[in-house]
Amino acid sequence: MIEAISFDLWNTLFENKFYSDIRLKIFTKFLKERKISCSFEDVRSAFNMGLKLSNINLEDINYRHIYTEERVSEVLNILNVRLTNSDKRLITDEFERVMLTEPPSLKTGVKQTLEELSSNYKIGLISNTGITPGSFIKKVFKEYNILNFFQILVFSDEIGFYKPCSILFKTVIKKFNCKPSNIIHIGDILETDVKGAKQCDMKAIWINDSSYLQSEEIKPDYKIKRISESIEIIKRLN
Repeated sequence: MIEAISFDLWNTLFENKFYSDIRLKIFTKFLKERKISCSFEDVRSAFNMGLKLSNINLEDINYRHIYTEERVSEVLNILNVRLTNSDKRLITDEFERVMLTEPPSLKTGVKQTLEELSSNYKIGLISNTGITPGSFIKKVFKEYNILNFFQILVFSDEIGFYKPCSILFKTVIKKFNCKPSNIIHIGDILETDVKGAKQCDMKAIWINDSSYLQSEEIKPDYKIKRISESIEIIKRLN
């Protein structure tokens, strides 16, 4: 029997939206105002390595969450640029707030699915956060009138680790106060959502709306193309 449901965020509830170009403009403008000379190509390369973490294997650091200020410091180190702590904090704040100016769209059927499921089940969120922290994501949830559907919100920047680290899933299990097998997690990434849920004995629904090939090692309990399809699956399970 299913008692509770946890959702992934990006490409599950929110449409994927990328803010790298906006942050790159903010950063280059910041350097120009302080008369610090760096070529655009050097800055972009530093962004790819430091801000996007393209040079880090998260498994090697046990999925430790890397905070925005740490990413900013890495970009500056790559560029060999020295700024005061207050300047670094200013850049960090601007980077983190970008999503509030251009929020991502909800995916089709999200609000209706949450409305229906929340009337019978406990609802939670397990989300990796990149540069935008959970505190700002909550503000967007409130703006879209979906915050009240969730009893539990678990963000990697608040826990200190990324999915598939079991700490995030175990946090939800503990807060839901029910058996792991009575919780089903819904997400779009096999390596984080499905793997993380299954290693904690939760059930998992994989949203695959892009025809990705299924892994031989990571197997979801169910596969769907649209989030609304989860309603019928959960009804059948009960």
